Amino acid sequence: MASAHSHALRPLPLRRSRRHWTASETARYLGAVSVMLVGAVHAQQYYDAYFSVVPTIGTLFLLSFVGAGAVGATLFAPLRRFGRIGDAILVLAALGGIGIAVGTLVSLLISEYTPLFGFMESGYRLAVDLTLLFDVMTTAFLGFFVLAVGRRLVHDITHERRSQ
Repeated sequence: MASAHSHALRPLPLRRSRRHWTASETARYLGAVSVMLVGAVHAQQYYDAYFSVVPTIGTLFLLSFVGAGAVGATLFAPLRRFGRIGDAILVLAALGGIGIAVGTLVSLLISEYTPLFGFMESGYRLAVDLTLLFDVMTTAFLGFFVLAVGRRLVHDITHERRSQ
């Protein structure tokens, strides 16, 4: 026989689930914005700061811009309505965004101390500061999203396989 107290506690998992979903969606969208900002800084540096003429680095700036735009667009797409397949695509896009951000961050830090592909950054300027900020934000937001959604995806798939 269930007590009145146990019935009062039943809605908590549902509320917790909604909060979890809201937190992961917020992280997804903030991560999408921040990775697109990483790409925007690289586009500005490529076109306005003339990094387009710097061999290899210029090409990497352009690829960062294109990749960040593709990842950001994917993260904004309403793919969750496709269930697990949509979640898997979003997790892969988030991992791509983390790859862009971490790659940019590591490359920038290396170029501060030693030449990278023949180019060495000299001092911190606004574009460098913004890139560092957006790289960290992208990694944090999308990392949270991957942990939240990826963990649930793995759990659901594992549970489904065990029940078959």
